Amino acid sequence: MGKAIGIVESVSIAKGIEAADAMIKIALVKLYVAKTICPGKFLIIVGGDVAEVSSSVDRGVEVLKEYRVDAVVISGIHEEVLRALEGMTEIPSIKGGKEHWALGVIETFTVTACIYAADAAVKSGNVSLLEVRPAIGLGGKSFVTMIGEVSAVEAAVKAGVNRIAMEGMILSFSVIPYISEEVLYSLV
Repeated sequence: MGKAIGIVESVSIAKGIEAADAMIKIALVKLYVAKTICPGKFLIIVGGDVAEVSSSVDRGVEVLKEYRVDAVVISGIHEEVLRALEGMTEIPSIKGGKEHWALGVIETFTVTACIYAADAAVKSGNVSLLEVRPAIGLGGKSFVTMIGEVSAVEAAVKAGVNRIAMEGMILSFSVIPYISEEVLYSLV
């Protein structure tokens, strides 16, 4: 059935930890995130096959009850989104040299919006995701960064922004052509 990602947010940290444990025990999923996020919530992100992720998220919702803030399953997720969540990405070599590099950034109000934007961006063209930062230490906001040739990054950022624009969850975005190596390497 393909890969999926499940996102569950709790207003209670204690119940969030309990839900994370229950989610892992009920289904064969990989735990990507189980952490406190601002402002005092708990975030759980799991990945795996669609059926397993759906089962896991359902169990998390069942445990959280009234403490649930958000719960969603995103199927057909691009593998690079999962790698970026884990921090397993590297800066790729760009054809044509560094003068053709651009960095794209999409900043969102929610974790779910960021994941949707990252997925749409990486599926739109020839970019590499550097990081998907899900609200940890960001006051509840999230962001995704990507690198590639200038035109590819422009198209990817546009695709990501378009994917979430209707929900009003986009905070800001930027395409920085010819990104300096110092800034680029400070981000990874």
